[in-house]
Amino acid sequence: MDYSYFQISEQALEVVFPEQIDVQENKLIQLVARKLIEEKAVGVIGVIPAYHTLTVNFDYDLTSYHDLIDEIDTLIETSDSEQSTEKTIVELPVCYDREFGPDLDDVANFASISVDELIKLHSSTDYFIYMMGFLPGFAYMGSVPENIAMPRLEVPRKKIAPGSVGIAGAQTGMYPVESPGGWRLIGRTPVKLYDVTDPVLKYKSGDYIRFKPITKDEYFAIQAQDEAGEYQLNVIKEGGESND
Repeated sequence: MDYSYFQISEQALEVVFPEQIDVQENKLIQLVARKLIEEKAVGVIGVIPAYHTLTVNFDYDLTSYHDLIDEIDTLIETSDSEQSTEKTIVELPVCYDREFGPDLDDVANFASISVDELIKLHSSTDYFIYMMGFLPGFAYMGSVPENIAMPRLEVPRKKIAPGSVGIAGAQTGMYPVESPGGWRLIGRTPVKLYDVTDPVLKYKSGDYIRFKPITKDEYFAIQAQDEAGEYQLNVIKEGGESND
């Protein structure tokens, strides 16, 4: 595995892997990040895994740049052969309706397909969560089928409703809270994705999201159940049983 190091401040370094959107590369980055925290690596005070980089913040009174590099080298060498083949899939209900997806027609026209075909394409892929960021609970996922990978809006919207599902090039994701944004909106989930009073997320980096198309009636029924605390997302372990 090719990678290099950059010291980006007195107490932070960045491990840079080949610049690509690659599931196996990202899984390695996430595994090394978890091990640095779980194994309480000396001096490490925080990690930030991204698509093809890993930023490590450290206390220079407890460790040095070069000692930390040696430790990360060892973790990368051992972790590269330890990656789990288990796949955790979180099934997320989404209503692909023009009320919730104002860009449905534009994305379908971009791909020269019908809206029904767009919905089928977008919901037929399990999307890997490469990283979390931008907003609490915002998952950067990929990759959407190439023909529907429409670029962001030239002028971002000032307000996007929580739960909105969008496309930005090869990426797809959900807006967990109200926010401005430039992704192409094609649907919305009725499930509350982030709650400041209970910030434990329903998914994490390394999981997969599977979008399950639902009708408008189902949307409002699930929304009511979710608000009452009676709705539970279906989580599937590849090769195992779901929790339905």
